[in-house]
Amino acid sequence: MVTKSSSAVVIHSGEHMFKVVGHSTITGKITLTSDTFRVADHDWAILYYPNGDGRIVDDQFSSVFLKLVNAGEEEVTAYYSFCLQDPAAPATGEKHKYKTGPHKFSSTNWALGKSNFVSKADLSGCLDDGCLVIKCTVEVPRPMDDQQDGNDNDSVIVPPADLSKDLANLLDSRLKADLTVKIGWFKRFKVHACVLAARSPVFRAQLCGPMMESRESSIRVEDVDAKVFEILLHYMYNDRLPEFMDETTEETTNMAHHLLVAADRYVMERLKLICESRLGKALDINTVGFTLDLAEQYHCHQLKDCCLRYMTRNGKRLQEIINNEGFAQLKRNHPQAAFDILGQVIALLAA
Repeated sequence: MVTKSSSAVVIHSGEHMFKVVGHSTITGKITLTSDTFRVADHDWAILYYPNGDGRIVDDQFSSVFLKLVNAGEEEVTAYYSFCLQDPAAPATGEKHKYKTGPHKFSSTNWALGKSNFVSKADLSGCLDDGCLVIKCTVEVPRPMDDQQDGNDNDSVIVPPADLSKDLANLLDSRLKADLTVKIGWFKRFKVHACVLAARSPVFRAQLCGPMMESRESSIRVEDVDAKVFEILLHYMYNDRLPEFMDETTEETTNMAHHLLVAADRYVMERLKLICESRLGKALDINTVGFTLDLAEQYHCHQLKDCCLRYMTRNGKRLQEIINNEGFAQLKRNHPQAAFDILGQVIALLAA
């Protein structure tokens, strides 16, 4: 007997136009984020860096990335492309098209794209009265089994899960909050002990374990800044960071640094990896040494690999990094690690 089988894949696709008004007047390392758009039951957004992201040192290129909004544990495979609309033919003209895929988006790999998308010299030819239009196309393949059989009019549309939204409302409203977290002399957070215990094994041991602090109506947290703890709570209830953390600025990079330390302290591994990802995207000559020191201290292997790849891209850059205060701090705190890292980098450059 011969057994036959077959399968089919349906491609869900969508386009989004992101218009950047006043592009000619933009200065500095900033991140511009488009409105979210929906493809294959997932929300997406365009991240645009007019003067390059953290990996572009000379500001001669613009960078563009596709972001999976509210990325969860499930991986999403997608093809995507970017192009710039030609002002001379806005309806059909496309310039500097970049297409790639398939790539897997996830909670630790939530934004993918191209750092050297288009040079400043080429960009000028795509501006219309100082405005730039970026077109993004997303294609998500899904097995036919995932589709509803029968007529589309007979299918029932189920909205995305909203558990994180409900939990966020619980934090904002303080409904049935049974625990006060004290930080310093004045800062107080009304929270739910069960949420903290569910999200962190450290809090679980503190509130439900042999220490039996669960009988207390308040606990004190030492050595964590109130703003850092506020963002930590936001993540616990929302399973994502606040939107302002999507930007790549000195403030958000510094916050990711402190948040990584807090995530390590409370054994929140996914949050720690999210912070590693943010820091890895914000590397430059002045920060890579400090980031390596942090990665070594808190055993961030993937972040350390990001730093090594950044250092090996350019021999001249490596010399500047070695002479920087960040690398000097790494040598003071972890001399053997600094020696080993330098050896690895030199070997990779020589290969």
